[in-house]
Amino acid sequence: MLLWYVALLFIAFILGYFDVSVLVSFLVVAAYIVLTFPLVMPLFWSKNTNRMMNYLKKSHNAYYRFLYRFLNGEQEEAEKIVGDMRKGKIKTLAKVMLLIKQEHYSEARKLLETIRNGSFKDYYLAAAAHGEGKIEDYHTYKDKVKDADFKKWLEIEELVRTGNKEEAQELLDEQISTLRGMKLLSAIHYRQEMENR
Repeated sequence: MLLWYVALLFIAFILGYFDVSVLVSFLVVAAYIVLTFPLVMPLFWSKNTNRMMNYLKKSHNAYYRFLYRFLNGEQEEAEKIVGDMRKGKIKTLAKVMLLIKQEHYSEARKLLETIRNGSFKDYYLAAAAHGEGKIEDYHTYKDKVKDADFKKWLEIEELVRTGNKEEAQELLDEQISTLRGMKLLSAIHYRQEMENR
């Protein structure tokens, strides 16, 4: 990542040295960012799961390290990383992910109440309510979820819990073919969990 910034600085220096117009400089820098950013940050657009997992594994970011452990089923290691994270929304979401995985739904809901509204909050509140069997709350939170992929995952989980596992797997496989980045990793992780139920 550091080399990416150094290269960007070098490009800006060369453009300035040759007194290139502002518009051309902007277009060159914008093209550099658009063309190289997916290579540097594969978590946004990549379909290569191995590359994304390697990125998470090597990352110095505590949340990314947590995700690597969480997605590989290493809950104890993930809990240690969460314990070392700085307070904030990201730490809260990481704790919520662990609590829902461990089926401690009421604790997860209490933590979620402390963060601002958003898709993640509504998604995890819906998941927790569904886990507790609070169907009215589940539908209330599900209706608030704006992200189509999150909403689809909730519907897939409904199918799994009603015994339609094969249909749920088909829907998830269909969705996996269109996803990229972290959503793709999450969907693949969910698919593996579904097979182990």
